[in-house]
Amino acid sequence: MRSVRQRGLAGLWLLGFGGVAAASGCGGAGAYDCAEAVACEIRNDDGTSNGHCWGQCVHAPPDSFGAPKLVWTGPEVLAPTSCAELVRIVPGTGERIPFGGATRTLFARAIPEPAHDCPACACTAPACALPQIVTARSIEACGDGSSGTQTSFLLPAGWDGSCMSPGTVTAEQLGSLSIGPAIWEPCTPIVADEPPQPLAGGVGEVAVGCSGVVESKLCPDEAELCMLEQQPAHLPDGWRHCIVGSGNLGCQQPEGGADPRKIFSDRLGVFYEDLVTAPACSPCTCEAPATSRCEALVVAWEDGACSDILVGVDVAERGICLVPEPTSSLASVSATWLSNEPGTCKPTRGEPIKDDVVARAKTVCCLPKALEAP
Repeated sequence: MRSVRQRGLAGLWLLGFGGVAAASGCGGAGAYDCAEAVACEIRNDDGTSNGHCWGQCVHAPPDSFGAPKLVWTGPEVLAPTSCAELVRIVPGTGERIPFGGATRTLFARAIPEPAHDCPACACTAPACALPQIVTARSIEACGDGSSGTQTSFLLPAGWDGSCMSPGTVTAEQLGSLSIGPAIWEPCTPIVADEPPQPLAGGVGEVAVGCSGVVESKLCPDEAELCMLEQQPAHLPDGWRHCIVGSGNLGCQQPEGGADPRKIFSDRLGVFYEDLVTAPACSPCTCEAPATSRCEALVVAWEDGACSDILVGVDVAERGICLVPEPTSSLASVSATWLSNEPGTCKPTRGEPIKDDVVARAKTVCCLPKALEAP
């Protein structure tokens, strides 16, 4: 009886895109019937041994890289949407079966500029606004106490101070009168000019990784790994044997007598896990003016035409409360600016945010394209 490993080897399929297997079995080209008690040795087309690996033997990657996988590179618009175009070919029959169980990962060649520009910022102008509410109470006291009746004169937003008559407050209802403060309306940050975007989503180069089965102790050198069913002769165009590491890294280089065809020395560059379509920036902000002054003269009138004065008061950043003469009534309000100087805000430009981009960087290293082992 042959071992579990031997039985598994006899049933392995080959990854391919079409055609026949890249390696032949013990019985010669196209033959897969190994002796019952002997593990089947795989021979490459050039006669060299591939051990017991139906696939690609590669040197184990450095610790900073993940397990070997198949990687496609090219324009994003042409990128495979799944691993379905990778197929396994049944030895002897040539039947094509989808490469199941593979995990697809998308990496984008969206490289932010080392020192990219952020949008130019501006601020809307601050403004002074006249009080919007005048309140009469039936008692000789201001505040939010529960006693007495309260009548409010609501003035429209953007009131310019012209004579307004929201209603009438009789002498019985007018024990006290409060007038709100002049209002300083702050500025708002806005983007004044967007810089040219160095990146454009949907048109850049991407890398698509598909992770298949990787086994140890099947290749002639026990330190090598076997990428099962992943023969280079049968990969679709654009697919290669590669490794992916986190960060901006260098790739392995052949040393001593190592076979350069099995070392991931071809550096395709840095890609990113998330497609970056624009560099990130902190938001624009506005610094309030060092000095500003909003001060108005508000006049309450006993008649509805602003001709019979009740009282005139100067209001700035605080309102005022007063007790008018008995028998007084309130029917209209007007106002004029004494000081309308809201000042000027200073915009602060956003700053580049780089940390999240650097953390997503991935280096892709592949077997040499011209030297890939058969």
